[in-house]
Amino acid sequence: MNSKLMRLKTLNDTCCNVSSFVLSHFLDQNFSSSTKKDGSTVTTVDIEAEILAKNTLLTVFSEDSFLGEEGGEVVGTSGYRWVVDPIDGTASFARGVPLFGTLIGLEYHGEPIAGIASLPALNETISAVIGEGVVYNSNNGVEMSTVSTLKDALICTTSYDYFKETNSETLYSGLLETGSSLRGWSDCFAYLLLCTGKIDAVVEPLLYPWDIIPWLPILKEAGGKYSTIVQGGIASNAPLHDHLCHALSCTT
Repeated sequence: MNSKLMRLKTLNDTCCNVSSFVLSHFLDQNFSSSTKKDGSTVTTVDIEAEILAKNTLLTVFSEDSFLGEEGGEVVGTSGYRWVVDPIDGTASFARGVPLFGTLIGLEYHGEPIAGIASLPALNETISAVIGEGVVYNSNNGVEMSTVSTLKDALICTTSYDYFKETNSETLYSGLLETGSSLRGWSDCFAYLLLCTGKIDAVVEPLLYPWDIIPWLPILKEAGGKYSTIVQGGIASNAPLHDHLCHALSCTT
């Protein structure tokens, strides 16, 4: 097995193990929470799950780089980098809401080449390797929506606090003015809905590498498009993308 195939297998196995660990603590509520300097919630499970992922991946691939939300970056020499969010949607996790997941992405010389998202409380997993399509709940392929007009679109976005934090309140106003139907499903759950055709777009004004890098191969292989905006991005099906970007770019 060549080095890329070994990494792809390890990607899937590690995500399965980490998300199972996260789910076990979610079910028994055996964790404590605190507030980070940026005001976001972190739990002991976030930290322990990231350590589990880091130790697993770097034990097998010691020359790889690793970037995690909680522990920062380890710089390697192989050209490969793992990007991990052990619990995307910690606020949901901490409150007993099942809309959270484990995200792991793999880059090679800065280009995302594979990604996986496991939402264990929903028993949903989606993954992709560039050039090889999407696997959704062990089945090959997904169908994104074909909605092409803003008035017919269902768009997910995040808390208004993130628009204020990024000084992009006008972006939110522009989103309201599109005439689209808006919903507050966010984090990994929103991207899962997009990639499986249940919604038409996701607009997030603030994203970190671990929030989006694991999704980029999945979005691309599902036939979607992604553009940066403010400190985040616009992800959507292909027919809607240019219309949505045009509508919102005038407000940024």
